[in-house]
Amino acid sequence: MNVFSESNSNPEQLNQPDPQGNPLILVIHQDELVVNACRLALEKHGYDIDFAQDGTEGIQKVYRLIPDVILAGSTTPELNGYQICRLVKNDSVMRKIPILLLAEQTLKMDRFWGMKAGADDFLGKDELEAKLLQKIQMVLEIYDRMNIQEKTLLKANNTENPFNIRTRLNQILDTSLVESMLMVEFRSLSDLVHDADLMNYMFFSLLESILEYDAAAIFYNDTDKGPRILTFHLPEGERQPSEQIEQLMEAFFDRFKTKGLTPTQLELQESQVIGQLDDEAAPTAYETVYVKDFYLDATLIGAVAFYAKQKVDYPKIFPLHLVEDEIRLLMKLRHLYSQAQMWAITDSLTGLFNHKHFMSVLQREFKSAKRYEQSLALAMIDLDGFRELNESWGHACGDQALQHVSRILEESFRGIDFLARYSSKSLAVLLPQTAREQAFVALERFRARVEKSAMVWQDTTLPLKVCAGVVPLNERHTSVSSLVRATENALTAARRRGGNCIEISTD
Repeated sequence: MNVFSESNSNPEQLNQPDPQGNPLILVIHQDELVVNACRLALEKHGYDIDFAQDGTEGIQKVYRLIPDVILAGSTTPELNGYQICRLVKNDSVMRKIPILLLAEQTLKMDRFWGMKAGADDFLGKDELEAKLLQKIQMVLEIYDRMNIQEKTLLKANNTENPFNIRTRLNQILDTSLVESMLMVEFRSLSDLVHDADLMNYMFFSLLESILEYDAAAIFYNDTDKGPRILTFHLPEGERQPSEQIEQLMEAFFDRFKTKGLTPTQLELQESQVIGQLDDEAAPTAYETVYVKDFYLDATLIGAVAFYAKQKVDYPKIFPLHLVEDEIRLLMKLRHLYSQAQMWAITDSLTGLFNHKHFMSVLQREFKSAKRYEQSLALAMIDLDGFRELNESWGHACGDQALQHVSRILEESFRGIDFLARYSSKSLAVLLPQTAREQAFVALERFRARVEKSAMVWQDTTLPLKVCAGVVPLNERHTSVSSLVRATENALTAARRRGGNCIEISTD
């Protein structure tokens, strides 16, 4: 806990009887003038004082005396104030003792390093007389002091298990080194955010080397309109039947029904597995299922999960807090990348795909349908009376009408269909694996929804209607341009019929 505020408390309150005994202040400083100044300021207000002239003596007294507050100079010999902070604050019990760091250099530099080391507050030499009592009382009010019984037990334990400064320093240095190396390894993955498959492979290779688990999963809630992919990892030697992986995937997505995924996104689910699937293997019962969600401005951006056959308290495992911080950063970078990619292929007004991206998708789906002899249908849609709407009510009204119809379009079609703003006033739908009759039914359902959902503009209800031309792919369509021309001709025929209709053609 870092405290950087002033207190107006009255130090005379300390003269009241204390059932826990007088607070003990340990001053660790090499300057006798500073030591004497602290003694004069504190003893007359009911504090017990002890002193140490260097950091080694000081840290030994911390464990032997269990003070209520430590006042340490930032440049004490042997162990400086920053090292004292690290030693104390990395101890799960002793970290409860507040530390005031007495600045020896510039207060700003000491604040910076002191905060990194875990100091609770700071004093400049010129502040000893004016602020020492206030800051001592402030940290005593914030921290719960150990009672006499707690101190007695802790002192007895420390006597039986003597504190070894070198060992503890080495432990802290080793921990810092591990954390630094892990950060470097995880940060290197940020170069792969454009390639989720490769990033996942490298991510699990790293994860398997530092954490124990029998299965793990990672999920990115990208901003695109594609499937939400859950990637499972089975470490080397682990085998699971594909049916169990499917069950785990379903259970994983079930927990997100109320956590930020829309029904459409929940329909777009896919899973892939890194590791060995074996349908001959017996399903594994997982004793531990640990799932961690990650958010950016209240938006779900992803999650990770760990599965273990034994009971594992993952939050207490040493590197997990660091791993989660690094995963959160990767998730954020991946989300921002997918967002930038989405902006490049999306129409800013309607939120549908833009014309350029739609044509590239059409080219791909056309080739695939031809090669594998699959059905495909293309539809183009016009808003009836769009020019008159703009002339009568203004272009802002026309924009809202396009947005209104586009929302209905997204609600009316499947997740595998591609929806786009084809031109300034036309929309397009590409329906993979869709035959003639199915395409007509889908477009007719959409037309009827538009007709029933009027738009309100400036307190006026405006009825909207659409017409559409639909063309199923056939052997006469030898190129994308021939399919597009046929669909445009069908749309023109729908307009000539007066609009509010679907024209389906076999040309």
